[in-house]
Amino acid sequence: MVPARRIMLAHLSRWLLDFRADGVRMDSVVNFGSWDFIQEFKDHGRAVWRDRAGEQGLSGPAAEQRFLVVAEELAVPVDLVRQHRVDSLWNEEFKRMVRAAILGRNDDKEPSFEWTVRKLVDCRLLGFEDGAQAVNYVTSHDVEGFRNERLFNFLENNGVADKERRIKLAFVCLFTAVGIPMILAGEEFADQHDLPLKHPPKQVDPVNFGRLGEPWRRGIFDYVARLARLRTTSEALAVNDTDFIHVDFEQGKRVLAWRRGRAGGETVIVVANFSDFGT
Repeated sequence: MVPARRIMLAHLSRWLLDFRADGVRMDSVVNFGSWDFIQEFKDHGRAVWRDRAGEQGLSGPAAEQRFLVVAEELAVPVDLVRQHRVDSLWNEEFKRMVRAAILGRNDDKEPSFEWTVRKLVDCRLLGFEDGAQAVNYVTSHDVEGFRNERLFNFLENNGVADKERRIKLAFVCLFTAVGIPMILAGEEFADQHDLPLKHPPKQVDPVNFGRLGEPWRRGIFDYVARLARLRTTSEALAVNDTDFIHVDFEQGKRVLAWRRGRAGGETVIVVANFSDFGT
């Protein structure tokens, strides 16, 4: 028995039992000395959660589904979820690909634009086995460095004038992709950084909610709110099933359509225009 491990497990119990936490994010798991301990930490958290859920009359799948242990690591070590050492993993691949896509560009790792979009929409093509294993996001708290800025700053730095349409497109991808959507506070209305993008100012730049008064930003906020309602009420977006049903790259277009949902059940059809081509 390793004393340092026991301290960490006691710390986890304290948060779950006394502060009523309902999930855990394990930061930068590449720096953990043992993947076995990552699993031990997850298993201990689930055991404490089951005891707590039992006290509230919850048991079985209903209880298990309410608790997640999520790992954050930018290299996206998918084996952590395949080996059931954690429940979910931050999907940094999604962030990188969606940012390339809303610029109309291929991701640097992909052979084509089509495969860039296919992989950002369906995380199973990246090695995940289920949507509950991937936490997707368009921006994380790590806003320093190449293509990591808030979306407003990212588009500004890439010379994009039509920020409203591109940001809406990013959120369409986020909410209709296989995986768990996560939003950095302020991105839902295109907030921007006011302090330098370096440590420590980047960590203390507050969200400027006053920007919600700007009509184009309010338009993004309302659009994201509608997408959030769709995501939380649609049966089609709660399953993994995804089919690409249309691709059009003629005359400079970058238009793709995908269908979410099971055959014979509710479906959601997404038609996404990643180009400047309009009709």
